[in-house]
Amino acid sequence: MWSARLRTAWALGGVGGWLLSLTLPAFLLPPATAAATVDEVVDRVQATCARTQDLSAWFHQTVSYRSLGQVREAQGVFLLKRPAKIRWEYQKPEPRLILTDGKTLWDYSPIDKQVRVEAFGVDFASKLPMSFLAGDCQLRREFSIVTLEHAGTRTSPNTTILDLKPLRDEVGVTRVLLEVNLQTYTVERTTVFDAAGNTNVLAFANLKLNPGLRDDQFQFTPPAGVTVVTPPRP
Repeated sequence: MWSARLRTAWALGGVGGWLLSLTLPAFLLPPATAAATVDEVVDRVQATCARTQDLSAWFHQTVSYRSLGQVREAQGVFLLKRPAKIRWEYQKPEPRLILTDGKTLWDYSPIDKQVRVEAFGVDFASKLPMSFLAGDCQLRREFSIVTLEHAGTRTSPNTTILDLKPLRDEVGVTRVLLEVNLQTYTVERTTVFDAAGNTNVLAFANLKLNPGLRDDQFQFTPPAGVTVVTPPRP
């Protein structure tokens, strides 16, 4: 049976909750000569998104479950290669690998000796995360965007926060915050809110654009002795 630990992670801290976040972290442009407007920041993010073929980053994830009154943290390494190749390698609090080659999705727990396998996209009715993975970098097509400016969210004079609200109802995602470094125009932190009041925060570091990732870094063969679980067809 699929473990309760992985089922819980799958619900928010896992694939469905972070797909939108993972596509946005590492968009860089040279600093502007004057303070950038909201439209200018969005334009720079979109332009660099369009040029980015692959990226790698270290991540720290904090998931807050409102109904449970719980906060869970994790960290590890994230790789992305367009179109739609993703590798999330959790190192703490326990090892876990979430991987897709754009066609098949694997969710592997070495501790449980189980891997969940399904067609990529089956669980995700939302097109918001998929649009970025496919290379569609037009944020304004999916969101209304303003800046969020107050002492509780402004971490530095060199940052600004873009407040994104979906133009359509998409799998319970109600709001996304992007923390942008105004010196580098890097999105250093993302926060995704769902309809139940849960939040999924991803902070990124050691971002590398276009490092030349290999296709085999997004392939997976279950080790011997691992139980393969596939969800029932509807």
